[in-house]
Amino acid sequence: MEPSSATDHKIEPEFLGPLGDRPLAESAGKSSPDDLFPGASKFLSGRHQRKRRQQWNAVRPMVRRLLQPGEHVLHVVYAQQVPPLLHCVGLGHFVYAYHQVLLVVTDQRIIEALLNFRASGPGTRLRSYPYRHLSALKLSFGKLTAVPAQGRKQGWRLRTGGDKKLLNLLLPRLQKRLLAEGAAHAEALPLWHCPRCGAGTPPAPESCSACRTRFRSTRVATLLSLAFPGAGLLYLGYPFLALHDFLVESMIFFVWLALMSGASETDGIVPALLLGGLFFLITKIESIHLGRVLGARSIPEPEGRRETAGKLAVAGGVLSALLVVGAFPLAASVRPRLERDLDVSTDDGSWSGSRRPADWAFSKDDPSGRSQWTHARTGAHITVFAHPQSLLHDQEEFHHDYSAEMKQQVVSTLVDDGQIPAPFHGFRYVGVMKTKTDQEVVLMQYFLYDQDGHDIHQISLAVPREDADAGEALVVDFLHHARFIDAIAPQR
Repeated sequence: MEPSSATDHKIEPEFLGPLGDRPLAESAGKSSPDDLFPGASKFLSGRHQRKRRQQWNAVRPMVRRLLQPGEHVLHVVYAQQVPPLLHCVGLGHFVYAYHQVLLVVTDQRIIEALLNFRASGPGTRLRSYPYRHLSALKLSFGKLTAVPAQGRKQGWRLRTGGDKKLLNLLLPRLQKRLLAEGAAHAEALPLWHCPRCGAGTPPAPESCSACRTRFRSTRVATLLSLAFPGAGLLYLGYPFLALHDFLVESMIFFVWLALMSGASETDGIVPALLLGGLFFLITKIESIHLGRVLGARSIPEPEGRRETAGKLAVAGGVLSALLVVGAFPLAASVRPRLERDLDVSTDDGSWSGSRRPADWAFSKDDPSGRSQWTHARTGAHITVFAHPQSLLHDQEEFHHDYSAEMKQQVVSTLVDDGQIPAPFHGFRYVGVMKTKTDQEVVLMQYFLYDQDGHDIHQISLAVPREDADAGEALVVDFLHHARFIDAIAPQR
């Protein structure tokens, strides 16, 4: 068979010898001038051949710089590189789309040319696996695995059944070329090559010493990722992933602010600050990791781009700092914080209260409890609870949620209206429930809206069913003597 020229590099599956009793062109039964190679219709449909030719034509200028004059292309295979685990974590659902490759199988090596996201054009990474440095090359369950004598093994998933059949025919002939010079002369694989000139480069190169091409820096991408969400990926040339990263980080940041603004006074802001900070830190680390994964693909950098990126990193860092400095105090200022309490004062001493839960008859462990008051004549206990509301909360929505919650419990609603003694505003809820001894108990809950403090104060009293009228009179008398004062923390 005549050798192909260095500028041609036609696909010649039978260059190393026949792959069957008859030439492929004869065994295929039919042929066309548009076939990828003579007999290609035996392995690939017309649609697959057209797509493969498009991919081969796209990467051929880059691969041609690497091919030697006497090197012959046996087949070109569309495959997906089996990604490392951390790549799967970083890219998630898109991991396979960003690991599509075209394997150029020659008589001397396998050349791996990275494809773009749509697998319609070339990427930037170019690597090779010479047979003389491989100790094993096998195809099993649709996975082609190259095992170097030095270095980690690499696998590729083949997507087309015809490619698997053809490679199964080629592998026995390629096996004879493995470690031809012995394991002592084997180099570590894969070999990296410059996508511009084809010269050898170190793994994840910073530049090419042969053609002076400078590649985009993972360090700059890391700084940009720290400065502004998605900026590092945008610098590397992945606008879709940059937008995705920006949206995810922004969403987590706003959720973080929402957690802090919704933190109750009893829980404090520290748990929300730590939880949100942990998730935001994980997102930042993953963004940096993804930038380092994609930045190692020898992406050529236009002149002056790195200097511009450095300026953007500074500007993005200042903008992010201003956003954080302004957002966190704002979130802390709008979080629920009790500003006022209820207090009762009488001339005859009919009501006496305590703000020390240890003195209370019940509800000692309720963190929302503020005070408990005892009526001197009847000995009835009224407990006052407080529900701080943030500026984002609606007091009427609290009324709706509370009523819905009580309907789901073993409480029968008797009254649910807005009849609150002046000058207070709010709603009252009266319900009846049975104790373990089948005694009916009436729960009287009066909720007062503190319009100035935007908080809700709950007046709670429980009496037997037959004393409901007397209990309501006690609550009305209590409210007649009640007034708002500055918040006083219970002595817990």
